[in-house]
Amino acid sequence: MDRTDLTRIDDYTWELPTSFHEAMRVPVRILANEDLIDEILERPALEQAVRTAMLPGLVGSLIVMPDVHSGQGAPMGIVAASKYPAGAIAPGAIGHDINSGVRLLGSRVRASEIDELIDPLANALYERIPCGADAQSDMSLTSSEIDHVAQSGAQWALRRDMAHQDDLVRAEEGGRLNDADPAKVSAAARKLGAKQLGTLGGGQHFIEVSVVEEVYNRAAAITMGLRKKRLAVQIHCGSRDYGRQVCADYITKFQEAAPKYDIDPPHPDLACVPLDASEASDYMGAMRAAANYAYANRQVLAHRVREVFDDVLDGVGDQFKTVYDVAHNLGQVEMHDVDGKHMRCYVHRKGAARAFGPGTPGISLPYRALGQPVLVPGSMGGPSWVMLATREGMAKSFGSACHGAGRTMSRHEASYHSEVPVSENVEVRGENVTAGGGVQLKETVDAVVDTAAGAKLASRVARLKPLVVIHG
Repeated sequence: MDRTDLTRIDDYTWELPTSFHEAMRVPVRILANEDLIDEILERPALEQAVRTAMLPGLVGSLIVMPDVHSGQGAPMGIVAASKYPAGAIAPGAIGHDINSGVRLLGSRVRASEIDELIDPLANALYERIPCGADAQSDMSLTSSEIDHVAQSGAQWALRRDMAHQDDLVRAEEGGRLNDADPAKVSAAARKLGAKQLGTLGGGQHFIEVSVVEEVYNRAAAITMGLRKKRLAVQIHCGSRDYGRQVCADYITKFQEAAPKYDIDPPHPDLACVPLDASEASDYMGAMRAAANYAYANRQVLAHRVREVFDDVLDGVGDQFKTVYDVAHNLGQVEMHDVDGKHMRCYVHRKGAARAFGPGTPGISLPYRALGQPVLVPGSMGGPSWVMLATREGMAKSFGSACHGAGRTMSRHEASYHSEVPVSENVEVRGENVTAGGGVQLKETVDAVVDTAAGAKLASRVARLKPLVVIHG
């Protein structure tokens, strides 16, 4: 595959038409600037995107984000909308780590206040927060209690005095999805969930203490609680093995059910069923339960970050306020304009963030007039960005934007890239990461952000510089 296969729509949009493969149901639209497009064309992820475009019931175009990389079944960094309820649903196009996402905390604490405390802060975070693929919670929770978490999301943490009401107000969906059904979650998933709530996990998950290095939209930054030279914290994690088990369970169930609906999926990991099938209803209930588990997990981790700052900086924990909490791997029923029609769609987002523009229903109240915040973590040791969704993105990408760069690639794709050093000025703690090494994509997060801004998916608000990274 090369540029000759593509039609260039504009400076940031490229289309692979359905004529590329007879089984494609919709075109594949790639969002990328000149610095990214040739590399994306070389990635195995684009072949996966073509395969995902073969799912039945899709409408519009399959959207490929500038930070796309290989995943299981579908790549990370895609948006696929299916007509509701006449289309189909595919767990593999939502992802195994259901509601992997980012919580951003802002503060009034000056970065200079921790100049002499970097080591104690890094050590305290790593000691307080269980990290790594095998990390287990220090909370003793039963399967029944995990069902309450899966019903309540971040509200469960609020009842346990591990959240403030403003944490929920500034979270996507208020930190809780309605219609979660823990009864549709397997006993195996619930058992795993009981051991892992309040843990960071491994892979690409991290906690990063940053300084707001530059502000590009002062009014928006003030609303968000971001101030230049002040500290911020990013928390990137999801539903851990609870969500992964849910996804695995339902891919298997959908594989078994597909013949009943005369569906031949493009790949076993993209097994799908009609949206109005009973199996689809069961999966959506279980997926929402896993999403709520993830919201609660990030809230518990935010609480522990505050406790660490209380200890290290003598009671400043409550100065760290939620800016936003956004999901990356999620499926939701939404209204969108598709080919000139206002249509109800089931939107699969895998490695992509919802990015509703100003005035769109469903945005958290503090951001209703501004647009939904878009959080774009960078590669290990590199800058991250805070952006705001635009009205233009609603039509261009089903109200979606990129979700990061570098740390967000799959382990499989990481093997195709050389190691680069983490900045020696960044304090890193983790089982598999040291201050001397790390893997990132060839592109920088700036190229991803340039594409998001140029394609008018989101506008720049602030850039963050890392000081401490906790990595599983």
